[in-house]
Amino acid sequence: MKLSVVRAVLVTTALTVLAACSDNKDVGADLLDDVDEGTPKDTVLALIGTGPLTGVYADTARIEKGFRRNRYLVDGKLYEVLFYRELQGNVAEPVQQAKETPIVIKDGKVVGWGWRFYVEAMESLKLPSPLAPVSAPSITPAPAPAGESTKPDTSSKA
Repeated sequence: MKLSVVRAVLVTTALTVLAACSDNKDVGADLLDDVDEGTPKDTVLALIGTGPLTGVYADTARIEKGFRRNRYLVDGKLYEVLFYRELQGNVAEPVQQAKETPIVIKDGKVVGWGWRFYVEAMESLKLPSPLAPVSAPSITPAPAPAGESTKPDTSSKA
């Protein structure tokens, strides 16, 4: 397998395990419990207020009302993900499950929220993992024993 595939599998596995263990301990779960599928984005923004994230220069385009915002175009559909958080920080920091909770929006309406939902959305909606890739150990081929070639044998010996 290619290293990028291994990383994707590791990230997906880590997200799945963490989501399964969470018992809805998403950041802000008590506040977000009032958010249902179909809730308009404006209603969600009014409910969650102003977030604690900051950014400078180009990073400010990834912030909406103090919350991280990612946009993904998947199969011709535009998804927006707002990440609710309560702790101060900078949008340049990587997304962390312990600090942020995703709210997935399509066509201006919520389709779901929370890490458990997002893990499923990675499969069903083809959304990418928002978490920084898990660093996998570097795989280096073992050297060939002395006297042996590393090239495949293409001779036609019988």
